Amino acid sequence: MSQPALSMLSAPRRWLLGLALLCVGLAASAQQDPPGRVARLNFQQGTVSFAPAGEDSWYDAQPNRPITTGDRLWTDRNARAELYIGSAALRLDGQTHVEFSELDDDTARITSNQGNLQLRVRDELAGQRVEVDTGNLAVVIDEPGEYRIASDPAAGTTWVAVASGRVTLYGDNGQSQSLGARQQLTVSGRDLSAVGGAPQQTGGFEAWVAERNRLEDQSVSARYVSREVVGYQQLDNYGDWQSDATYGDVWFPRNVDADWAPYRDGQWVNVAPWGLTWVDAAPWGFAPFHYGRWARVGPRWGWVPGRPNGRPVYSPALVGFVGGGANAGVQIGNGRNGVGWFPLAPGEQWRPGYHASQRYVDQVNRMAIYNRQARNDFYANQQMPGAVTVLPADRFGRGSFGRRDLVRLPDDRFSRGPVAPTPGIAINGFGGGFGRPAAVMPPAAALMARQQQQVQFQQAQQQQLMQQRAAQAAQIQQQQQLQQQQQMEWQRQQGGRQQQEWRAQQDWRQRGEQERWQQQQQQQLQVQQQQALRQQQEMQQRAAQAQAQQQQQLLQQQQMQQMQLQQQRAAQQQALAQQQMLRQQQEMQLRAAQAQQQVQAQQQAQQNAMRQAQEAQLRALQQQRGIAPQPQPQGQRSDDPRKLWTSPDSR
Repeated sequence: MSQPALSMLSAPRRWLLGLALLCVGLAASAQQDPPGRVARLNFQQGTVSFAPAGEDSWYDAQPNRPITTGDRLWTDRNARAELYIGSAALRLDGQTHVEFSELDDDTARITSNQGNLQLRVRDELAGQRVEVDTGNLAVVIDEPGEYRIASDPAAGTTWVAVASGRVTLYGDNGQSQSLGARQQLTVSGRDLSAVGGAPQQTGGFEAWVAERNRLEDQSVSARYVSREVVGYQQLDNYGDWQSDATYGDVWFPRNVDADWAPYRDGQWVNVAPWGLTWVDAAPWGFAPFHYGRWARVGPRWGWVPGRPNGRPVYSPALVGFVGGGANAGVQIGNGRNGVGWFPLAPGEQWRPGYHASQRYVDQVNRMAIYNRQARNDFYANQQMPGAVTVLPADRFGRGSFGRRDLVRLPDDRFSRGPVAPTPGIAINGFGGGFGRPAAVMPPAAALMARQQQQVQFQQAQQQQLMQQRAAQAAQIQQQQQLQQQQQMEWQRQQGGRQQQEWRAQQDWRQRGEQERWQQQQQQQLQVQQQQALRQQQEMQQRAAQAQAQQQQQLLQQQQMQQMQLQQQRAAQQQALAQQQMLRQQQEMQLRAAQAQQQVQAQQQAQQNAMRQAQEAQLRALQQQRGIAPQPQPQGQRSDDPRKLWTSPDSR
């Protein structure tokens, strides 16, 4: 249980629980077996961010990366996510933060201090514990059913609604309360104090949950595999089930390349506590690569899930490595080493590359056995043409790889080579395959990132200021040296007592100035040291108070949203102002065009007036010479003054 949930129990119960946890811890440490159950992001709508256990960085969520203890998820505004923990479905509404505080074979404990979630527990618990912790209480699931939990850290409340089933709510001092079907309760604080009202429901999340339930209930693949097989829902849309005389029910993927083989499109990553883990690139690539076996049926690869009954055990990758172990890979030419692997066939025993008990190994392989046993002296797919995938050793575990990265070698190179559960190279430097950094982080993580950026900016400013002060000190020292040289030259030229007195006075002044400068530098250095110490203390206080300031951060988020709204309004006003300016410019251009037209009209009028004046002068000249003007045809006009009269010579 979480620390809040543990503090909600009475003293005797805490003592008994501590003893039980101690026994469980001793048993777990004795066998050192990794969990046989993981969670998977089955569906997402919108932006979903993921933070791996033990890290503060956030990344874009990847569906086929297993989710285990310590991993966190955040859904952005208007985003939704669906996760499966065995047969249990966890649905998240927008702006919801969850952490898998504990996830193993017997316990699934989820912490959600903010947001709205729905949990559907399908099967009987049979001694398993399913718990959801918030800032107010611990919700322990008692029966299969459907449950809604909404936590509001700003108001300090948690709302629990039971559609079907039964839960027990635990508060401080051992307080508890049971809720049955069609009951709900809103509590404030940590003493299960009931308050009126329920969170506002838009109806969109409920409709989405109902649709996801319908798709889950109508899954075709659930007829062939146990619902505890994580990721079986994705098989419906990407493949077909067929019955085979040898292997029974077999699933065949659709739309794969002719040279495709299992475990060929994806990447190898390091996921604790299993270590080397295969993360497939296909949307359906979870269940077929962590449960069951692969077989070549005719020209196609088919997935044989194994026994449909019983609880399956998760495996990081069900493959065999060719030339692994002490042989350190496969020779691929030019003195280079490669890593080769192939999928295990039905009935073949899988050996983990990490320490595990024989009980764990037997349980993993028992679920994959079908109606006949495989031989122990060879591996079927090792001798199958095109089944072995070979990658250069320097590309192995270095992110996603493509077909162009693979090495083509003759199939007979692998038919009789040794097979090991590990590739024979160190995986300590492998990445976790987290993908791209997340564009959206939870409010608390985003605030911490901004604070860190501010501290780095302040440190850079202080360093720049210290460099400027050092440059100023060097300039002052150069000026003092120049003055001393000038004084010495003047003393050599002038000499005498007055010069010596003047020198003494100057030396006294210089010593005083130098002492004052040194005092100022010491004071500035002390101020800088105090500022640095104060900043370190502030950073420590921020880190210590990060969890306690979550409510304040949420209020700041609301203020930021209001500021963004104000900025949007300001941007709209600015856009409106720009539109008004644009209209004014257009009006000014229109006025300018009109003015230009008026000027052109005036110029035309002036030209007409000048033409009329010229015509009048010509008529007057003709009258003086006694020449009658030659009439022009009606409806025509001559603009050439020379055509308005005829000379005597032209007659």
